[in-house]
Parts: sequence; C-alpha cells; structure tokens
Amino acid sequence: MPKRYQGRYMLAPSRLLLSALVPLSLILSLLLPLTSTALASELMANPFIGSWQLASGKYLDDKYEWQDYKNLNLTAIKVISFSHFSFTTMKEIEQADGKKRQEFWAAGSGRYEFTDSQYIEYPQLNSFGVTPGESFVFEYQMKGQQLHTKRIEQGVLKEVEVWQRLD
Repeated sequence: MPKRYQGRYMLAPSRLLLSALVPLSLILSLLLPLTSTALASELMANPFIGSWQLASGKYLDDKYEWQDYKNLNLTAIKVISFSHFSFTTMKEIEQADGKKRQEFWAAGSGRYEFTDSQYIEYPQLNSFGVTPGESFVFEYQMKGQQLHTKRIEQGVLKEVEVWQRLD
C-alpha cells in the first residue's frame, strides 16, 4: 500500500518508476511497432528517409529562363521521414558592408509517395501558394549518397536538383 504523506498517497520510488515505465512502454509499442529487423528492412526499402542538403539545382522560371540555384545563392535542407517531407530554402544576401546574411526563400512540408522511378510530394503547408492536394512529381535516381531529381510538367522540364545525404 502506498505511504500517506500530507494527506496524499505516495508510491515508493521503485513503484513510481514502474508505474511510469508501464505507460512509457505502451506508448513506445504504439509509436514504434517495427522491430529493429523490420525497421532496417523499411529503411532499405525506402531510400529517401534521412536528411538532405541541396547540392545543386535549377528551375525554369515563368519567362522560360533557367535560374541556377548557385547563382541565386540558395541553400536548402530537406528532411524526409517514413511518410512526410519538410524543406526550408534560404538565400544568402551580401549587404553593403560586405557581410552576408540569410534571407528566407521558401519552405514546404507534407506527405509523399514513391515508386521505382517517381518521388511525389503533396505539399500541405508551403510558402509558394500551392493548394493542399496538388502534387509535384519528380523522376529520380539514387547515385551513392545523392538523390537526383527532375520535374517535368506537360512535357516541359521544369526543375532539376541534386540532394546530398547528410546522415
């Protein structure tokens, strides 16, 4: 029976620890249903899981002119989980005094799917005006620790990116 302390029942430290571990183990079993073998298998089956840094890229603007990310001084990091992605892109700006600062460029997050040849993002939250439910379809290739993507819309190449794995 728990000890009574100032009108309250207190559990002995060992029982308190046990009472905390039981719910924790229940929570972990719900959050992590995969065994380590199954988790390793899932990671091998899904090559996108991890953190990525933009290595290079370009996009076709509304004037049909290619904009190179390097010339725009863009940097980005994308994090991909089992079911969702999130990225933030920043632009480096050189100030009049010669110092450089980071300025927000774009961000997006949402769920994704993939096949043997396509990686499809469904941005749910984004800074560039995409309606939830719209998708961006990329053809992709894994080359070592790099993810190479290209996006084609209505037969026109719109974007090419190379992402370097960080982890």
